[in-house]
Amino acid sequence: MSKVKKVTPKVGVRNAKANKTVKRPEPATHVEVRELDPLRKCGPATSVQWMYRVTERTEGRATNHLVFFDRHGWYCEHGRTCSAVGLARKHKRVR
Repeated sequence: MSKVKKVTPKVGVRNAKANKTVKRPEPATHVEVRELDPLRKCGPATSVQWMYRVTERTEGRATNHLVFFDRHGWYCEHGRTCSAVGLARKHKRVR
């Protein structure tokens, strides 16, 4: 009868090749912020004070956002936590 020996890995020993992390470069993102006229886009009865179109281009893919400011505050068509809201607010402060 042959004996089977259990092999358990030693604690604290690392394989240098397996633990090597490779950092991928961040994709280049181009952002364009344009101010729109809320009266022309939403109508004369709108409560929107400021309206922006934010276009994010990353690796050949474009994402469009409509960002609004009205009595409810700042929000994007994709939600209040969308990154385009911060970009539009930053653009408004600069101008």
